[in-house]
Amino acid sequence: MPSNRVKEAMNASIWIMESKSQKVFFNKHHFNKSSFYNAIQDADVAFTESKRHGNHKIYQLEIKNHKGKSILLLALMTDESALIEFVPTQQKWQEFIHSKQHAFLGNLLYTPKQKNFFYIPENSALQQAFAHIGVQNNEQLNHQLKKAQFSYRDSYLKATPKPLLAFEFTPANRRHDAQKAGSHTVYCIWYKDKLKVLELK
Repeated sequence: MPSNRVKEAMNASIWIMESKSQKVFFNKHHFNKSSFYNAIQDADVAFTESKRHGNHKIYQLEIKNHKGKSILLLALMTDESALIEFVPTQQKWQEFIHSKQHAFLGNLLYTPKQKNFFYIPENSALQQAFAHIGVQNNEQLNHQLKKAQFSYRDSYLKATPKPLLAFEFTPANRRHDAQKAGSHTVYCIWYKDKLKVLELK
């Protein structure tokens, strides 16, 4: 079924929601990450109310919370990005496009379960840069980035041939050290079925 194909594509991607909107939305509708994931699996996709063509698709979803309340939201999907942005709004996608506000950071709600979804290519300079901030291998990288935030400002979803995704994080060994605290930005592209790290800043 078409809705199953959409959900399969979603489950192979990272899910994000603008940080402030996510906190308000989860509190209002009594979601946590697990219950939201389950709600998306059972979502109804309104294809006639969706933008299904082009590189930047927008699907109208209807989900339910644990009380059975129906809730509308949009799912924004950019081809070759491995990213799904959920937008809690009752607006139609046409209205949303005209009224969209600029966002800065998004919270990660879900990452695919496959091992080392984020990976550092065999590049000695890049590996050394990560080692310098305490990230020694891909396993540690994935552990760190699951706590990261998506940077709207530093990402470029219109880049070709592949969108550029940016994630902001503070290394675990520096989170409680005020003198060393500071965030880094990791830039990635979708390569085959994983996110390949291109740069660390």
